[in-house]
Amino acid sequence: KLMERNTLAKRPANGVFWRVNFSRVQWGFKLNADNGQYEKQPCCQSCATPGSAAEDNWVWSKQGEVAMHLPERWGIVQFESSETTTSSERAVLYYREWPCRCAAMAIYYAMKGYHEKEGEYTSDIEALKPYSKPPFPISEEASMSISLTAGGYEARAAIASFTATVNEERYLVVSSQK
Repeated sequence: KLMERNTLAKRPANGVFWRVNFSRVQWGFKLNADNGQYEKQPCCQSCATPGSAAEDNWVWSKQGEVAMHLPERWGIVQFESSETTTSSERAVLYYREWPCRCAAMAIYYAMKGYHEKEGEYTSDIEALKPYSKPPFPISEEASMSISLTAGGYEARAAIASFTATVNEERYLVVSSQK
């Protein structure tokens, strides 16, 4: 429907990847017998301890934590045009920039842990390794560097023909040298 109502909309090209996630927050409710109104009654069914006093958070792709605003953890959708491919030609393509994205985000998360403990940023990749953890461990295959800036940093990770930069605000940019 979005395509039909927007004359300027373009279909994603064949083989294009988008990061996307869908989320639903669901609260339990109970009827208050005194006033006939519904009230929130947290009763989480998706929590580690079912029935605990929290809301249910349902997502399309696993986040690893209750935090929807982490696009580097969203699922990946690959577009294809059924007009140009037959069912026997359809294949899942390799998301070539993914390793580079992960390498940059590994620096971001390790730096976040380092900063929380040390109260400052560092340009030393080795100093970040104790703070590295899944789902974004420090990459051994990436060429990495960190430049400290006034109040922050800009980190660079390069793998194959891709270079990703990320800063203390989690602003990530990936470029390709084709």
